[in-house]
Amino acid sequence: MSFSPMMEEGDILYRNAFENAAVGIAYISPEGQWLRMNKRVAEMFGYTPAELEALRFQDITHPEDLDTNLDFLKEVREGRREGYKLEKRYFHKAGHIVWVNLSVSCIRDTEGKVRYFISVLDDITEQKRVRQALDESEARFRGYQQTSPDGFMLLHSLRDQANEIVDFVWDFVNPAGEMISRQSKADLIGARLLEVMPSNRSLGLFDAYKKVVETGETWQGEISYPRQTHGIVWLRITAAKVDDGFAVSFQDITEHKDAEIRLRESQDRQRRILDNVVALVGLLRPDGTVLESNKPSLMAGGLQRQDVVGKKFWECAWWSYDPDVQASIRDAVMRAAAGEQMRFDVEICGADGKRIPVDFQLAPCFDEAGRVTEIIPSGIDITERKLAESQREMLVRELSHRVKNSLAMVQAIASHTMHVESSIEAFRESFSGRLRAIAACHDLLIATTRSSANVAQLVSEQVSPYTSPQAERVTMSGPPIILGPEASYAFGLILHELATNAVKYGAWSNETGSVSVSWSAKLGKDGRTEVIVDWRERGGPKASPPERKGFGSVLIEESLSHSLGGQAHIEYAEEGLNARFQFPVEGVA
Repeated sequence: MSFSPMMEEGDILYRNAFENAAVGIAYISPEGQWLRMNKRVAEMFGYTPAELEALRFQDITHPEDLDTNLDFLKEVREGRREGYKLEKRYFHKAGHIVWVNLSVSCIRDTEGKVRYFISVLDDITEQKRVRQALDESEARFRGYQQTSPDGFMLLHSLRDQANEIVDFVWDFVNPAGEMISRQSKADLIGARLLEVMPSNRSLGLFDAYKKVVETGETWQGEISYPRQTHGIVWLRITAAKVDDGFAVSFQDITEHKDAEIRLRESQDRQRRILDNVVALVGLLRPDGTVLESNKPSLMAGGLQRQDVVGKKFWECAWWSYDPDVQASIRDAVMRAAAGEQMRFDVEICGADGKRIPVDFQLAPCFDEAGRVTEIIPSGIDITERKLAESQREMLVRELSHRVKNSLAMVQAIASHTMHVESSIEAFRESFSGRLRAIAACHDLLIATTRSSANVAQLVSEQVSPYTSPQAERVTMSGPPIILGPEASYAFGLILHELATNAVKYGAWSNETGSVSVSWSAKLGKDGRTEVIVDWRERGGPKASPPERKGFGSVLIEESLSHSLGGQAHIEYAEEGLNARFQFPVEGVA
């Protein structure tokens, strides 16, 4: 039969409100038949009004909600309640679920029986979807927080009457937060931050959290945190604003920090070691980029660490003096990067612009797979070695020169002595004495500077074999005067000849005669320093000129004129031999 409650009421305004209501409104028979519904109901379930009127509400109700709905209807029919509210599910015509917030009331006849039910249906499907998503998100959040190794806490602000934040109160703590803080959730939830952990203020954490809440800016930091009874813990903390409070996550990085400190101490120790070795040492990547350079290498080039770290090794100032050297260093680094150990001598540019010779090496470092991971350049200053090599070469040349000169002198002495001596015994005595004089000069040169001799030492060496200076038969006086090697040999032979002549014929041929040797220096006409040596004999036999010119006279004349570039004046006086020698010298000490 046709049923039209709205027409019976005859209220046109009510009908308009019914048809255009934002919620679904339907009239349902006691048996569940859809008697009449507004267009919102049809839209809600995807049916036309005619299709719904052919159905009962039981036909589109989710089975899990049907019994509850029928029980409420039964209670209304029996008069135990006038209406009810229920969240229930319907099936949309397309098959998906529609969640509805259902409010049901009834209209009764005069006998109290239910004529029809009035159902108001509010579609809450989207609300349910959002709530479900939130529930799922919260479940995931709680699941993550239960298993996360990072501590996590939620705190809300505690404000005073001026709306200033004076503290924070815990709302949530995850298990890792309990473990890291060594505080139970039961003791923290609802407690105030500064009361439980007052060090948050002295460490600056409270001010950091307050700024997060006031500005909305996330804060991150690492801090050494003192726990009340469990020592120091290093924490990496991140705080972000949540409503009128903040969420804070934190990691225990104590082991990492301890390892970092140990690594830094190890690196500092290695750097101190490297900085105190004599060698110039560095560290390169395989592509030649400088990673480290020790103090001696930086000082050698007058550089700072920032001048070289990050640059290609061959582009550093050590090699800037020559593009060819830079190219050779680059090639050597590339060969070392391929696994070859390199060693060669090269010069680096020193702090004062002078070049420093170094014994240079490039040593590749390999990983377990045999790949070159780093290259260690090192060098040793070989300036002294180079000087020693140069000195050795000079000495070899000097030795060669001296040997040649000595051999020539020995040959000349032998030849002249042979011509003037009348017997083998006389030749042997004269020749041996002259060789000893040469040897004495040579020993003197070796014992002093190896290239020069003092006149005083030379006189003493040549005179001492014949008479002791302490015997008061010889006196020596004069300033320090230095002779070169050739002059030392020549003048030493002259002194030898004078001494042997004094023993044979002069002042030392008796028991009372004496010899005085004096020398002085003056500036010559050519601007060079000249030495004047006086040999005076007293108390011996009368000095007489030789009947023939012997080798001694020849040696004295030739030595002075050829070797010394000087001249001699010899006087055979009644009181003894007087000889004066004048020749240029290298200098006066």
